[in-house]
Amino acid sequence: MSRNYGNLRGRRGGGAWQWLVMGFIFGFGCAAVFGLVLVIGGTSGLLNTGFLSAMNATTTPVIITATSLPATPTPLPTEVLIESSPTAQEVQVVAPTATTPPPTSDAASVQVESSATPEPTTAVIPTQASVVNAASAIPAELLAIRTQTRLITGATFTMGTTPQEVAEAVRECVDVYGGVCTLAMGEDSSPPHQVTVNDFEMEVTEVTYEQYLTFLNSSLMGPNSHRNQCFGQICLATRAEDPGSNIIFDSANYRVVDVIKNFPVVNVTWYGARAYCEAIGRRLPTEAEWEFAARGELGYLYPWGNTFSTDYAKTNRPVTEDPGAGAVDSYAIGASASGILNLAGNVAEWVSDWYSPVYYSQLAQSGATTLNPLGPPAGTDKVLRGGSWDTVPFFARSVHRQNLPPNQQSLWAGFRCVADVSTTTNGTGINPVGGAVTNPGGSNEETTANSQPTLPPLPPTATLQPG
Repeated sequence: MSRNYGNLRGRRGGGAWQWLVMGFIFGFGCAAVFGLVLVIGGTSGLLNTGFLSAMNATTTPVIITATSLPATPTPLPTEVLIESSPTAQEVQVVAPTATTPPPTSDAASVQVESSATPEPTTAVIPTQASVVNAASAIPAELLAIRTQTRLITGATFTMGTTPQEVAEAVRECVDVYGGVCTLAMGEDSSPPHQVTVNDFEMEVTEVTYEQYLTFLNSSLMGPNSHRNQCFGQICLATRAEDPGSNIIFDSANYRVVDVIKNFPVVNVTWYGARAYCEAIGRRLPTEAEWEFAARGELGYLYPWGNTFSTDYAKTNRPVTEDPGAGAVDSYAIGASASGILNLAGNVAEWVSDWYSPVYYSQLAQSGATTLNPLGPPAGTDKVLRGGSWDTVPFFARSVHRQNLPPNQQSLWAGFRCVADVSTTTNGTGINPVGGAVTNPGGSNEETTANSQPTLPPLPPTATLQPG
C-alpha cells in the first residue's frame, strides 16, 4: 500500500522543464512563421484588417495633408469667390443698385429705358398735327407762308367786364344798331379779375385760305386729310361736305378761287385751327392772351379805343354792306396798339380754352392774380373771340366771349396763331406749347345765346365767292 512519492515528485519536475523548452521552441517558431508571412505577404492583404487597418487610416491622411492640402487651398478660395461674386451681383442689381460697380451698368440701362419712355407720349398726337419743336423740322412750304408776328409785352391787366358795361353795350346794341342783345349774352364776361400774361408773339393777320390750303396740300397732310387728320377730327368742310364751302377738293389737291386766297379761312374746326398752328411751330392763343392783345395796356373796349366805329371793323353794321369777311389786311385803321389787324369783326377767332360760363366767377373768387390762365380743364365747347362780319358790334367788344363745339364749322369762325417768345423775336424762333387733345368726358356746361351770331347764319349762297 505504501507508495514511493519521492519518485513521483522527481518525474514532475523534469517534465515541467521539458514543457518549458517545448513551449519556447513552439513560440519561437510561431513568431518566425508570423514574421515570414509578413515579409512574404507585405501589407497588401493585411492593411484592411484590425490594427493595421487603423494604422493605415491614420497614415494615409497625414500623407495627403502634407502633400495635397497646401496646394488645394489656393484653387478653393478662387472657386468660392467666383461663385459668390455673381451671387452678390444679382442681389445688388435688384436692391442696392448704387453701391457697387455692377449697378453702374444697370443704371445706364435704366436710363436708356427711361429716355425711351416719353416717345409713346409724343406719338399720341398724329404726325400731321404734332407740335414742331424746331424751325428746321417745319416743312419749307409751311415756313414760307407763316404770318409775320408782333411782340406783345406781357403784363398784369383786368380781364373781363362789369355788369354796368354790359348793360350799356346792350342799350347801344338795341338803340343805336337795332340789334337783338340781352344782358344774358354778356354775363359770362364778368366779373372782372386780375390776370398776368407773359410775353408772346401774335400774328398780325388772320390765317388765310392760301395759307391753310398750303397746309392741307403739304407733306404733313395730303389728300383726304381734311376728313380726320386734325387730332383724329375733321379739319374743315369742303364743298363735298358743305355746298356753302369755298374749298374745292378734287381727290388730289385743295384749292379756292384766286380772288379769295387772301381772305380768312372759315368753316375750320377748332381741331383744324390747332393743327395748323402747331404744324407751323406756333399755337392757338389762350383766351387771356387774346383779350390782352386786343385791349392793350390801356384796357380799351375795342382794339382802337372805347367807342365803336363801323369804319374800323367789319361787322353786319351797316346792314347794307355786302355779307362775308373782308381780306385779312383790311380795316388797317382799326389795328390794335401793337399793330394787330381785325381783332374786332371780320371772323370770330378760335382760342385754346375750353368754355365755362362761370369760369370768370371762379377766378374772381380766389381774390388772387392768375398767372397765364388756361381756362377750365374740360368742357363741351371752345371759346371764340372778336365777333364777326355776321354780328352786331356788341359781339366785337374785346371783352365778349362766344363758344362753339370744337368740331363745329361756321362761315363766321376763323383763327390766328401765336408763338412763345424765344431768343429770336422776329416770329421765327419758336418754342411752342402743345400736348395731346384730351377727351373732356362729357361736361354739363350749357351754351348760352352768345354762342351764335345775332343774326341767323346766311344761306349757302352767301359765301365768300367772288362777286
